[in-house]
Amino acid sequence: MLKKMFLKTTKKAEHEKNSLIIIDNEVRGILPDRILLSYFPLPFAGEIDDEQGKELLSLIAKNARQQLLKYVSDQEHSSVQCRQFLSRKHYPAELIDNLIKEFQNKKYIDDFRFVQILISSLIERKKSKRAIAQKLKETQLPNELWERKLNELYPLEEEKENLKEQIVKLRFRYRDLPLNKQKEKVFASLYRKGFDLDAIHSAWQECSSKRFLPSQE
Repeated sequence: MLKKMFLKTTKKAEHEKNSLIIIDNEVRGILPDRILLSYFPLPFAGEIDDEQGKELLSLIAKNARQQLLKYVSDQEHSSVQCRQFLSRKHYPAELIDNLIKEFQNKKYIDDFRFVQILISSLIERKKSKRAIAQKLKETQLPNELWERKLNELYPLEEEKENLKEQIVKLRFRYRDLPLNKQKEKVFASLYRKGFDLDAIHSAWQECSSKRFLPSQE
């Protein structure tokens, strides 16, 4: 005799096209209504046998894999982001772990590649090293994964050149102000972006000495 289990489907909102699958009071993930309607009327609450339960779990795993594949195909994502993405879809931890490992083995998910792309993107946007480090910490990935790569891709000399370039642009923006007011505006703007005050001062002095800027009083 086949084992019986209790299935319940529900929705977070009436307009949702997916239903939450609950088997024996455990949330097992989501499935599109178009797939579920081939098996059960919706909403559904009632007994199903073991074979039906196994088929549902197989469909859920397939759906989760397809959703994750689309997620990582659209844009580079870290393992942390992928885990959070699947968790929001109410997939169980064991299924999420298995999918993350599978995708890492296939290199669909690569945390080291992710941090390299993120660092390069933030450097291109002229972010300070401190601001980039803060952004990397927010990824919740281990520091040892990105600290060396950040120092490699963004040495101190490059950050100084970035600073000098931004100082010149800001001075041009505030060119109608007196020198002391220009300096105040420039320092405040760059400090808000995460640059160290000593580094800003050094770059300001170097720009002035090389005549990129009018000399300080």
